[in-house]
Amino acid sequence: MENQREELVNNEFLETTFRPKEWVIQKIESMIETLLFDIANKRPPVINSVSNKKRKEYHSRYDSKSGILRRKNNDLSNKQIRFLSPKTSKTFAIMIRILDICHELLVQNATATKRDIYYKDVKLFGNPQTVDLIIDELACLFRIPRSCLNVIASSKGLVAGSLKLFQNDRIVLDCLPTNDQATFRYLLSSRMYKQLGPCILITGKGYPDIATRQLVKKLGDLRRPYETYPFLQILGFFDNDPYGIEILCVYKFGSSAKSFDNENLATPSIKWLGLRYSDRKKIPRSSLIRITTADRKKAYHLLQRDYLQVKWRVEICRMLYIGYKAEIQSLCDEENGNLLKYLKSKMRLLVTPLH
Repeated sequence: MENQREELVNNEFLETTFRPKEWVIQKIESMIETLLFDIANKRPPVINSVSNKKRKEYHSRYDSKSGILRRKNNDLSNKQIRFLSPKTSKTFAIMIRILDICHELLVQNATATKRDIYYKDVKLFGNPQTVDLIIDELACLFRIPRSCLNVIASSKGLVAGSLKLFQNDRIVLDCLPTNDQATFRYLLSSRMYKQLGPCILITGKGYPDIATRQLVKKLGDLRRPYETYPFLQILGFFDNDPYGIEILCVYKFGSSAKSFDNENLATPSIKWLGLRYSDRKKIPRSSLIRITTADRKKAYHLLQRDYLQVKWRVEICRMLYIGYKAEIQSLCDEENGNLLKYLKSKMRLLVTPLH
């Protein structure tokens, strides 16, 4: 009875598994063969797929055990893409075309970004978002990460610091300082490494892309058993506004759209460094910005999430009550090095050994 209960819990959420390319090729070919068999037997071809688009809140749920948003393992979001249906015939053609492209990539052992795929058939796809949606659906359908389709993420994020990346082709990437993004550039030019010690600075340049989230996740999982700090401390520094908290949630819990693969994207161990409401006394009042209607709408949406910590809810409610938000860039405007002082004081409070 206990084993049955444990199996039921384990099957509550969909799990993705890294598969070899031969497995994925066989899966695609088997899918196409089924469609051809239906056509040969004069049956309208139908693709049984999953939906990631509408009502995403019904697709995913917070998993308290792992601390992330995960895709539910149920049939509520399954859908059929029919070739003869006026509503889904174009989607049918797009999915077949993307299956064809992914199959070609796998056979040739090549990779492509979603934008590369989009430009292979601009007229059919219409926009890159359509390609992104279908790739997610296929990955979710096959229960594999997107990378198993040989579709890679084109990164817009930046990284600098005490880090070297070793690629599969043995090329070593040294993460040296780079000039972009105001706060990122400010911290690098302030010689933060001498004041804060060895560290890695990462920015997603707003809402983080898949590649940036994957990097943060890998760093968070990295274990160094013989070091004082066996795990790297992942600290999040965001604007004190609803969108800043939303970005923090994406790093920590994952997103609803990628809930089927959040185990490879979310970093539950991330700690919120700031900015917080209590930090506003360090910011000139003239630098505070009145919140907009869009900010309020985002804030109300965040408050509806049952997994949001009480302290985070208090931050949002205070923001709504006061009616102002604060950006981290405002700390860079101070000539006395306010930002570095702030980071040093916050890090002393948050950075503790994890065993």
